[in-house]
Amino acid sequence: MICKRKHIAITSLLIFAMLLSACAGNNGKTETNASSPAGTTAGTTAGETTKTEKSKISILTTSAAAYNQTVANWKESPYLKKVEELTNTDLDMEFLSWADYQTQLTLRFASNELADLVQTSAIDAPAHANAVEQGAILELNELIDKYGPTLKAKIPERVWKDPAVSKDGKIYAIPGLVPNAHTVVPYIREDWLKKAEMEMPVTLDDWVAYFEKVKTMDMNGNGDPNDEYGFYVRENLGSSDMFFYEFGVAQNHWVVQGEEYVPSVITPNMKEALAFWRKLYKNGYINPNFLTNKYADWQAGITNGKAGSWLHYVDNIANMWSPDKFIDQPDVKVTAVEPPVGPHAQGAGLANTGMYYVWIIPSKTKNPEKVIQLLDKAWSNEELQKFYSFGLEGHNHEVVDGKIKWDPSAPNNATNGESFAYQADMNFTGHSINNAEEVKMSPFAEQLERGFAISEKYKIEADSMYMPIPEAFKTRPELLPNFASGATLLLDMFAKVITSDVDIDAEFDKFVQEWRSRGGNDAIKQATEWHNKFIAN
Repeated sequence: MICKRKHIAITSLLIFAMLLSACAGNNGKTETNASSPAGTTAGTTAGETTKTEKSKISILTTSAAAYNQTVANWKESPYLKKVEELTNTDLDMEFLSWADYQTQLTLRFASNELADLVQTSAIDAPAHANAVEQGAILELNELIDKYGPTLKAKIPERVWKDPAVSKDGKIYAIPGLVPNAHTVVPYIREDWLKKAEMEMPVTLDDWVAYFEKVKTMDMNGNGDPNDEYGFYVRENLGSSDMFFYEFGVAQNHWVVQGEEYVPSVITPNMKEALAFWRKLYKNGYINPNFLTNKYADWQAGITNGKAGSWLHYVDNIANMWSPDKFIDQPDVKVTAVEPPVGPHAQGAGLANTGMYYVWIIPSKTKNPEKVIQLLDKAWSNEELQKFYSFGLEGHNHEVVDGKIKWDPSAPNNATNGESFAYQADMNFTGHSINNAEEVKMSPFAEQLERGFAISEKYKIEADSMYMPIPEAFKTRPELLPNFASGATLLLDMFAKVITSDVDIDAEFDKFVQEWRSRGGNDAIKQATEWHNKFIAN
């Protein structure tokens, strides 16, 4: 499963917010003068290339792939050797355990046992929250300008503004990106729609009409008309936050309200969303265990025919929602569908900068320019880009009549997630999974392309994607404007309103008052100051 850094917060997915050089054609040279032709060293002319000494660079990172555990010695890995060959570097890569990477990273920072290049989730990640203020990591503006022309050319400006990368206009990290920044879409059982003799739903009323059919028609054919639900919901509304955007609100989405910059979930529009969700619950259109439905049970419920629709990532169509994953449902057809048209908006998810992780360079690194040159090559070398997509010729792919033949399900790619080694573990640009070239070769190409197009079209733009977490939330996580574990004030109110008959207006107003008095006003003040300084002006 692929997750992005969230705001992500990538299930913050979720796996890691998840894992994402002189110029192309430099023939492996590392030390080129910025004004020299590509492929030459200072003092030589084009055609008189001089092989330079390999740069030695140590890297501290992690991997979530099972294949990682099968590698006894990364220095002997053909994947690492290929990267070293194409970048003319001697790389010492250390992979720490994914399960406790943050804990280990905290210890490494405390002991100053860091590599030349370190992968993390953000410049202010919990493992090194004050690294910028303490001068533990380098400011990179000048180094990038001098040694990273491809980085500046290929990484969009919006990404450099991400608070995971920059602070007060200064760059402290190099981002690793994903091929598709926006991948959240609603999925629907098209075979159930056909059974109900209905078209794809468009409006909220259309969706409710479909949910009523799901509730009454025994869609899965097991004789029990009460074990299917129109929209299948997960604990803490993980991958389930549909029917909010339609009313102009969303988790972690901030909006201007008068003179303030506030979370949309404390605006009056939230009352409309609450009323709609109460209707879903009261009418049996969502699963009654929606507050406690664990991820594994949620997935099993869908594949066992309990769900008429759900929200999830396009990337997972093959490994989670392909027909073979569904139990005793030979006619299953899962389709990505456009989100509902609501009274205020239509959207599938908040826009984000496409961040997968970031690279930081510790202050103790002796030759940081070599590190920047390595990352620049990772973005510019065409042969390396091909490797990041399709791996090694003769092992991960073949070339037939001049065309690459690559099968993601082949043993050398699929077993233990081996393709992750070249698509992510050795990929210093982020990850390449489901990039445009790979999707064309996928047996799920049509579904993937449709899903990515829908998610991109209906992303919800918001300036808050660039806003650092207000300081007030760091000591009061229960105030966070989302449904994540720990953000209890909003979730408690939501649960009470949805499952009872309390007056929505009164209960919501009480929540807003309490939220503001317990620290929310401080968060709003900080957010408003940020917005006025960096956005409004």
